[in-house]
Amino acid sequence: MERKHVNLSPLQWRELQGLIIPLVSQYKTEYIICFGCLNDTKATTSCFIEDVKQSNTHYFLLMITTAVTRIEHEVQDYVNSHFDKAGITIIVHGLETITNAISQGSRFFTAACRDGMQLYTASGLRLNIDYPNLNPATTLAKAEKHYYHRYCMALGFMEAAGECFEKEYYNNTIFMLHQAVEQACIAMIRVFMAYRSDIHNLSRLLNLCHCFSDEPAALFPRKTTEDQRLFQLLLKSYTDARYRDEYKVTSQDAGMLCTQVRALIELTEKLCIDRINDLRTAVIDVSKQD
Repeated sequence: MERKHVNLSPLQWRELQGLIIPLVSQYKTEYIICFGCLNDTKATTSCFIEDVKQSNTHYFLLMITTAVTRIEHEVQDYVNSHFDKAGITIIVHGLETITNAISQGSRFFTAACRDGMQLYTASGLRLNIDYPNLNPATTLAKAEKHYYHRYCMALGFMEAAGECFEKEYYNNTIFMLHQAVEQACIAMIRVFMAYRSDIHNLSRLLNLCHCFSDEPAALFPRKTTEDQRLFQLLLKSYTDARYRDEYKVTSQDAGMLCTQVRALIELTEKLCIDRINDLRTAVIDVSKQD
């Protein structure tokens, strides 16, 4: 399939330097690469107010550290608390982990390191790796394998949530819904990005999905106070439903979240099948060239 390169404007570059400078002073970093940028601009013109232009930007960064120890959650928390000019989703892996993954044909790390925009290098040099030629047939086979495994997991958790709801076990319902959302997001991320995510935070998973579609996150609106309350109920269920005695869920809340998650499961199937069909077309195109 056609390669896509990430290009940032000079303004976006300068904006990110405000994060990178303190970040690399806090953590021992070899490289920082931007592998995606989502820019949502809204302009309003009216006879009754001055022209208004709003721009929301979300960057997707790969931070390559010297050590192989995973510090991703710590780094994401640091970014969230020290940078408010734009949204940031950051993935953190050690240099050795990434080079090994690329040598074994990792589609995600190959694309991110080869086609992403390098924002920082400790050595002053570009990341020098021999990138493999990825086999479209292998890419398709892996995408299908991970989709069917993760989608079935998501579907199973959704059905379990429905049974819990019918029996009025609402805390259990929300916990099962959390698992369904997690597996659905992992399925989409695997199919579109070929990234093996071990993230449990639903907000971060949905943010990562923005790399290829705005639709998953749109199913869980977080604009109003009520939207945020409902999403937090789902977000916190991973621990609170099991360990916090005060965690209580009403029938109405459980029903609303069941509707949202069911819509996500349906969307996951549509997006992934469409993408797999695109990958299958790429395999056919290559075979015609031989």
